[in-house]
Amino acid sequence: MKSNIKRLLGICSLLLLIVVLTVKCKKSGNDEVVPEVEEPKPLVTFDYAIPNPAKYQEVQFTAVPKNYKSLLWQFGDDSTSVEVSPKHVYRFPGIYRVILTIRNGQGYSATKEINLKIVDPNFDPTKYGENYMVTVGGTFSVNLEAGAGADSPEGSKKLVDQDVKTKFLQAGFDGTQRCTFELKTPQVVGAYTLTSGNDAADRDPRYWILQGSLDGIQYIDLHTVTSCPWENTDTGASRNQTKLFHFDNYIAYKFYRLYIKSNRGSRVFQLSEWTINKKQP
Repeated sequence: MKSNIKRLLGICSLLLLIVVLTVKCKKSGNDEVVPEVEEPKPLVTFDYAIPNPAKYQEVQFTAVPKNYKSLLWQFGDDSTSVEVSPKHVYRFPGIYRVILTIRNGQGYSATKEINLKIVDPNFDPTKYGENYMVTVGGTFSVNLEAGAGADSPEGSKKLVDQDVKTKFLQAGFDGTQRCTFELKTPQVVGAYTLTSGNDAADRDPRYWILQGSLDGIQYIDLHTVTSCPWENTDTGASRNQTKLFHFDNYIAYKFYRLYIKSNRGSRVFQLSEWTINKKQP
């Protein structure tokens, strides 16, 4: 029994000695922690220019970065660059969010961003181009027809007869009215017009979608309007009034469809004219 106690005391003494020596070694060590020198914080700015107006989609960016180790441009169209002052070509007009980010060696960053508008200088939003329903031809159809048929005085053919004084009227409107134009050859359309009817403003379309399709089966939404653009009056200048709409589209579709989802509340739908057009004459 006494020998076991002596043995236990010996082990404890040895462990205590090891702890004391370890602490002394740590305290008496000559290693010093050298604090990291903080790098200057990064700073960045940039400018841009369009060197050739005839090539308005080609943009020269010029950056002024300071105190940095790495750099990244994001051009807003899923393209990037690590050049200091890159030249970038946008495929399509539009508004792009351009972001330049720089970082120093310690991970500090600086960012500069802008919304860049790429627009054709020759584009005039007050004009629209030739009417394909006249120059190209094609087939027009609707899913819900006037009661007396397409050739009646207020049948669907009046919607595309180039006469804003006639109109298409469909009773029993249920929010599924689809007017489809199939072109003989696919065309890029970037504008369209709608002309209001001659009476009863509650029959005017209020919410619609212009759609495009390559095969007449699957359609892509091209332009959406959710508020009626005509005044809510049954007489006056808002009647037989043509409204022009532009939208971004760079695909030649064979089918264009006007999907009328709601009007101002009437169970009757009316529209005098619909055209699909190029953006410019």
